[in-house]
Amino acid sequence: MNHDETGAFLRRYLTSTFASLKHRNFKLYALGVIFSLTGSLLQEVVVAWMAYQLTGSSLVLGGVLFAYQVPMILMGALGGIAADRFDRRKILLLSQSLAFLLSLVWLALSATNSLAVWHIYVLSSLFGIIVAFEIPARFAMIPQLVDKEDMINAFSLDGLLFYGGRVMGPAAGALILVLAGPTLCFAANSLTYLLELGTLRKIKPAPREKTDSVPLREAVAVIARNGKTRSLLLFIAALTFFGVYIPLMPVFSHNLGGGSQLNGALIVVSEIGAILGSIFLAHKTARAANSISPQARSLSDTIAKQTKLRRTIAMAGLAFAVLIVLFSCSTNKYIALALIAPIGFSMTLVTIGAHALLQEEVEDRLRGVASTIFWMYCYFGMLALGGPFMGFLLEHLSVSQSFGISGAICFASSATFLSTTSTKR
Repeated sequence: MNHDETGAFLRRYLTSTFASLKHRNFKLYALGVIFSLTGSLLQEVVVAWMAYQLTGSSLVLGGVLFAYQVPMILMGALGGIAADRFDRRKILLLSQSLAFLLSLVWLALSATNSLAVWHIYVLSSLFGIIVAFEIPARFAMIPQLVDKEDMINAFSLDGLLFYGGRVMGPAAGALILVLAGPTLCFAANSLTYLLELGTLRKIKPAPREKTDSVPLREAVAVIARNGKTRSLLLFIAALTFFGVYIPLMPVFSHNLGGGSQLNGALIVVSEIGAILGSIFLAHKTARAANSISPQARSLSDTIAKQTKLRRTIAMAGLAFAVLIVLFSCSTNKYIALALIAPIGFSMTLVTIGAHALLQEEVEDRLRGVASTIFWMYCYFGMLALGGPFMGFLLEHLSVSQSFGISGAICFASSATFLSTTSTKR
């Protein structure tokens, strides 16, 4: 393949993979997400560092995470209902404006050297409440920014931004923290919110379908009665609960005879695998959408595309289960590093692909509640519960035995989900 052919191939690949960026609204949205995620994750690094500097207690670090996650999970249902009843863009403008004000409080406390532990707990809890309203509105608005055939691709690119932010945000936070101190980190975070608010003001989402709002209980019942959405959510909950591994990375590092450097390397390589998984999914979904002309697109075509994606997700779940067991049995750090990238790759295919599929399955009036159930309860909620459960197993069994059990359950869950991929409802 000569240089011209290589260049043409790359152009076709990139054009297909980033198909959703041809929509001006989604392009602005993506730019805003880059600003928001980088700032939020930068803040996360600095807050953890400040909490540990003030107390020297790892228990306080866990308490800060608890203070953030519990309000987010408890308020998530209200956030979902709000996203389905009110203007999603206005919810984002309000939530990000409040987050900006919180960032100014962080900045003021740091600049005046007044930050205390109780401040960290209170501000983390308030931020958790804001995020509870932000996440459902953000995800529910994506279908209003692109054509229907680009919707899954848009969710895949949103996943790419998320995992890219998980690499860039902490890295930027650590670098600024070392070079300039925490106050400048908080200032940089405030700036990212201003930049995101600027992009949100320019976005003009497509009008939503005019339908009656649905009470929370009825919305949950509608989603639960649908066999496809029910099996999808149960699959994600099981895989997240039993497949939690990033928070337990220090255990793997210790088992491999390494320290903080190996721990960091394993996390970074896993996130790189996740980024590659998002790119792969974005390309795959864009190619699937483009293979059907708008004139020929029908309900049967849509169902066939959804079924194919369900199979891809299920196969990725099977691969994850096998890989996590092999990783836990590894005694060589180089083999472990080689295994952790496809683990991140496959788990990303599962989570991002499943959420995109869920949004295709539900009506627009249920998108906010669907996002809440998926992220707040089946993902973040199961991570919060799965971590202690796996920690309990690791206290009583070896690493390979503990993840042998979890891997077997993940494999069975994936196989069960694969069996539900028929086109029947």
